[in-house]
Amino acid sequence: MQKGNKIQKARLQFERDNLEENADSIPPNCKYRFDTEYNLVVQYIGLKGEPHEGAHIIVDIDLSNFPQQAPIIHFRNDFKHVNVYPLGKLCMYLTNAETFVSGTTLVEILSGINQVIHKPTFADPANTSIMINENGKGYDEKMRDQAKRLSDPKYKSIIIELKYILIYS
Repeated sequence: MQKGNKIQKARLQFERDNLEENADSIPPNCKYRFDTEYNLVVQYIGLKGEPHEGAHIIVDIDLSNFPQQAPIIHFRNDFKHVNVYPLGKLCMYLTNAETFVSGTTLVEILSGINQVIHKPTFADPANTSIMINENGKGYDEKMRDQAKRLSDPKYKSIIIELKYILIYS
C-alpha cells in the first residue's frame, strides 16, 4: 500500500474516531497521542502489584503501512521484556506479519500491548537473555529494577505532555 492513499487515510480517521468513541475499552493505564499522521506514541504505566509497577513504558506505533500490513511497534528507553526483541521491537500475534489481520483495530492493539507487558508469554520469547538468572536476579526482580528506573521523574513528564495534548488537541 502506498503511504497516504485515500483508503489508508479513511481507515486512520476511523481509528482516531474509534479510539475516542471507545475510550472506556482502552486500558486505564494507557495514554496516547498521534505524533504525526502515521505515528502513534503510547505510554503505559505499570500496574500496581505487577513487576512493572509504576514504570512509564513508552511505545511508538508506526502506522505507515497500516491497515494492509501490521503496524511496527517499538519500545523506547531501553525497555527490556521477554516479548520485546533486544532492539525494542514487540513480538505479539496481533502485529506479527504472518498473523496480522487488517481488521484489527488500534483499540485492540493498545489493549494487546498492555496485556503483553503485564502477562508475558514465556513459551515464545523474543528476548531469551532477559530470562537468564544473573547475579541471583530472576526475571521478575529484573523487571522491578527496570520499573524503578522507568518511574524516574524524567519519564513522568511525558504523561503530562500526553494528557495536555489529549485535552487540548
